[in-house]
Formats: sequence, structure tokens, C-alpha cells
Amino acid sequence: MTPPIKPGDWPFVGNTWAVRQLQQAVTRDELSHALLITGPDSVGKRALARILTAALLCQAPVEQRPCGTCLSCRKLESGNQPDFMLVEPEQKGKALVVKQIRDLERFLKLTPIESVCKIALVNDFEQANESAANALLKTLEEPPSHVRLILLALDADLVLPTIVSRSQQVNLRPTTPQKIAEALVARWDVEPETAQRLARLSGGRMGWAVRAATDPAHLETQTSALQLLFDLIRQDLPTRFEAAETLAKDSAQFAETLEYWRIAWRDVLLLQTEADDAVTYQEHRETLASLAQRQPLPATLALLKTLASAQAALRRYVNARLLAESLMLELPGLNFR
Repeated sequence: MTPPIKPGDWPFVGNTWAVRQLQQAVTRDELSHALLITGPDSVGKRALARILTAALLCQAPVEQRPCGTCLSCRKLESGNQPDFMLVEPEQKGKALVVKQIRDLERFLKLTPIESVCKIALVNDFEQANESAANALLKTLEEPPSHVRLILLALDADLVLPTIVSRSQQVNLRPTTPQKIAEALVARWDVEPETAQRLARLSGGRMGWAVRAATDPAHLETQTSALQLLFDLIRQDLPTRFEAAETLAKDSAQFAETLEYWRIAWRDVLLLQTEADDAVTYQEHRETLASLAQRQPLPATLALLKTLASAQAALRRYVNARLLAESLMLELPGLNFR
């Protein structure tokens, strides 16, 4: 069973320094009016933001926040807290638009109903289009005293510098596999062997590990993405272009697939440099080892750079199909078993 959360506990795994910093800011009432939390996808940005929101809106004494039992905490959990607003793209992989920011501004201008502040959590802020980002900048320049704005983004470099400079920054880093495995066992009742495997496959992303533990389809998505990569290496260009068309139809899934491919190619590099103990996809070790033997080291490094560039380009809303087709031209054509 999941252990009970004691009042004042912040049930967040990893990045202890960030948790401690935010706890102290809440206790001392020193939290900035705007907070920018960055880090890789599924690393825990949203989870930390929700815990922080609960602590700020909680009605218990400050040292016991969040208590999880007061009216405010219960309303936040059920999605009915009138002083909290979540803003995110209407569809995963799509842009935040200016209308959403205008609605946010109207919400923030209103006096808090039940709490001492109003909180807006803006998810995937790196996907805000230029008009939306500029609209939010006006709020940051002259924020009402009762406003706390929490922005989540993959990287501060993907956010307007003028917004970054007006925000307190917290950059979350991947968590160690050991901590992830321990948390999966203690809080999600995962079998130790399975927890170790998911922690290794997570790439240090606690959110990914939890989803894989609670939804088998999430883990299957990773397996399918890797199999697609290994199949494409054996295929001719027309077949690759057909796959590129399919990939481009879902930008969010394409982005996740690129991350799985990047980790796989990092494993190839580890095998080539005799650091194979750190290989993530041990289940595909034989295939990865065959790639490592047949792929020149400079080509491996070049493809890793290409995959990283493709991930960055996809965030800038380039033509996804052209990007996928270009990537197919870069994949090696190897004939191996």
C-alpha cells in the first residue's frame, strides 16, 4: 500500500534541493510572483508544481502545508479550487494561443475567493506562440500582489528571455534509478524486480516510470518505437518515407519516439566505448551490439547530434513530415540479424 502522507510532507522523488528551496520560500512567504520550472519531459515538473500549489493554497498552519485534508486541499484534488487555474495546449503537441492567455489574465485580475492568492499553472509554456508569450509578458511586468504564476517548460532557452528574466528559475534534473525504484516499490506497490527495470528504462524520469508502472500501454509505446527503429534500418527509402508520413501525423508521439531513438543510439555509443554497464535498453542488447559493431563511431556521434537537432526543430513547429523524411535519410542502412 501507498504510505500515508504526513502533513507538511512534499511527496516528491528526487531533486531534493529544489523541494527544500521551494518549501523555505513558502514558509518565509518569499516565493516570487513568477516561477519557471524547467526540465526534461516527465521529469516531474507538473508534480512539483501541483504540490507547491497545494502548499500555497492550504489552510493549515504553514509548517503543515500541504495538509491534504483541509477544504482547499480537497478542492484542489477534485479540480474545484476556485483560486487555481490550469492552462495548457488544447491538444498535446499544439501551441498555447493568445486567447488562453487572455482568459488567464481575466482570472488573475479577480480577487481570491477562498485563499490569500490566486495561482495559475501554465503547462508546456515553450509551446506558447509569439502572441501568447508577449501577452503573458504584460502580466509579469505588472503582476497583481495576490498572483502566483507557475510556468513549466522543457528548457529556459525555449522561453522569451524577457519572461525568463522576470521569473524565479528551478531546473529539475533526472533522478537516479535507485531513487525511482525505491519510490515505485514504496508508493506504487511495484514488485522490486519490475521497479528496477522501469527505473532503468525511465532515463531518470519519475513521471515516465509511474505511467509505465500503472499503464502497460505506455511501456508498449516505448517497445514499439524501438522496434520501428530497428525495422527501418533494414528497409529501403520508399518504406522509410511511408513510416515518416505516419510519424508526422502525431507531433507529440513523434517527439517521444525521437527521445526513445536518441537513448537507443546513446546505448550504441556506450557499447562502442566499452561503457556497456550503463546501457538503458538491456532487453535489446543483442541488436544494439550489432549496430555498435557495424556503425563507425563518428557516424554514431553524428546521428546522435541529428536526433537532438530533430527534437529541437520539432519544438519550433517545423514541418513534421519534412523533418521525419530528412531523418530517414540519415538513418544507417545496415543488413544485420
